[in-house]
Amino acid sequence: MSDAPISLLYQAPPRNGGALVRSLFAARPAQAPDAQHGIRFDARWHGARPDATRLARYRQVCDLPDTGTLPLLYLHAMAMPLHMAILSHARFPLRLLGLVHWSNQLESLRPIANGEAMDMHCTLDGIQTTERGQSFAIHTTLSTGGSVAWRETSTFLSPLARSKSGKKTAADGGEPDWGPPIAQWAVAGNAGRRFAGPSGDWNPIHVSELTARLFGYPRAIAHGMFSAARCLALLQRDLPADAPLALDLRFKRPLLIPGQVALHTAQGAGDDQNMTRFVLKVQPSSEPHIDGTLRRL
Repeated sequence: MSDAPISLLYQAPPRNGGALVRSLFAARPAQAPDAQHGIRFDARWHGARPDATRLARYRQVCDLPDTGTLPLLYLHAMAMPLHMAILSHARFPLRLLGLVHWSNQLESLRPIANGEAMDMHCTLDGIQTTERGQSFAIHTTLSTGGSVAWRETSTFLSPLARSKSGKKTAADGGEPDWGPPIAQWAVAGNAGRRFAGPSGDWNPIHVSELTARLFGYPRAIAHGMFSAARCLALLQRDLPADAPLALDLRFKRPLLIPGQVALHTAQGAGDDQNMTRFVLKVQPSSEPHIDGTLRRL
């Protein structure tokens, strides 16, 4: 039987600095005991509004125009304080460092204006065991005027040690013929630090070579949501600004920075003509960093 949800209610963005630091160094396990798999959270932030300075910095870092409405993935950044309030809570049973953002699915049902007030609601409903480790999802909805305007599911993995994770998962089937890239760009070595501020994601694997090395990376790695924002800006260029959209992201391999990437797309066929498949490949290896789909609803 599931536990009653732990309720968190905010009238302003939660400040998680102290709790986050404590949770980073807390002696939590990488795999939660069975008795804690039913953990549930319900977090709400009423009257949420974007910070104008952080929003401007986000657009600058991600090279996004100001269309008068909030970028689809900036709304994820706005939800980060609630996500971190859950993950840094004293009763959250998993080790924070080492969690992997595995995938992200979102639906934008209508644009949200730059200064529009929102009610934000995040839930976590238990922890599941998989072949790769333990996973959980944080579901977020943003409502304006009493109706949902945007929602997402962020799935995270607390991986098993590599020696215990079992056989590798086979590559996804049905790969299209990607053809030449539609865009290529360089990602600077300071991209992680620049994105951390407006996004609120200060995971040490992103902010410097020194801190990344503490976790087994030779250099800092780019935020997956930064790379996704750059892709989405290109994929949305020919779409109406108010088009309802569904975005499905899967984070594949880390992008060491500085680095080079190339974006490839393939249009859906038949009943999927409103869908675009895409992959962002690390250069020169052509290994996938992110892949996903963008679909008009």
